[in-house]
Amino acid sequence: MSEKQAPIAIVLAQYPDEERARREEAMRNAAPYGQDVMFVEIQTSVYVKGLTDYHRMLAAPLVARAAVEAEQAGAAAVIPYGTLDLGIEEARHVVDIPVLGPGRSGTHMAANLGRRISIICYDQPHVVMFRRLLPSWGFTDEITSIRPVDITVTDMSKDVAALRRAFVEQSKRAIEEEGAEVILPLGMTMVPVLIPASELTEEIGVPVVDPIAAAISMASCLSATGAKNSRVAYPRVTI
Repeated sequence: MSEKQAPIAIVLAQYPDEERARREEAMRNAAPYGQDVMFVEIQTSVYVKGLTDYHRMLAAPLVARAAVEAEQAGAAAVIPYGTLDLGIEEARHVVDIPVLGPGRSGTHMAANLGRRISIICYDQPHVVMFRRLLPSWGFTDEITSIRPVDITVTDMSKDVAALRRAFVEQSKRAIEEEGAEVILPLGMTMVPVLIPASELTEEIGVPVVDPIAAAISMASCLSATGAKNSRVAYPRVTI
């Protein structure tokens, strides 16, 4: 019998109790069969209106420290929650286990399903951040558009039907106007926390990628093969 695989650590910022419970359930549901997840909390919040790159910068060292804690606790890999990939680059310097972001992982998964990808995100500030992030992940020509649903993250759970209508409308416009072949939600409160990717795929008619499922599956695969962070790309730093 094969040895049970070590858990993957999900780094979560602070959320109201009900919102945190939704996210933990979504993470567990996204994990492949037999893959456990554990949660490490950092003392900051990204569940706010007007999130910017400034907030991303403040979270990065906290994610790095959480990654060290997770590695010491026996985690097989680390995934900071959210598609802005908070602290990914910083954390890879301080641990050996793989550190993956749902944003980059989801984008690579989408590229395996089609060559024309439309991004659906929360609002205009997120459009700006993803315009910077996507080229750093190696994606430019494949992205047909970055479309916001224009609903603040803190308001989404109050009217899921309105969120769904906005998501479907923007997705169908991307397909009709740009020939988008795949829809990638970069905003996990939308997918999978409040709306399953499978339901949207059926309604829209093209693949809708679940970014956390992509990240957890990739992390599980990498950890099973013994992959570690490159010390050429990420020289070791001790904190």
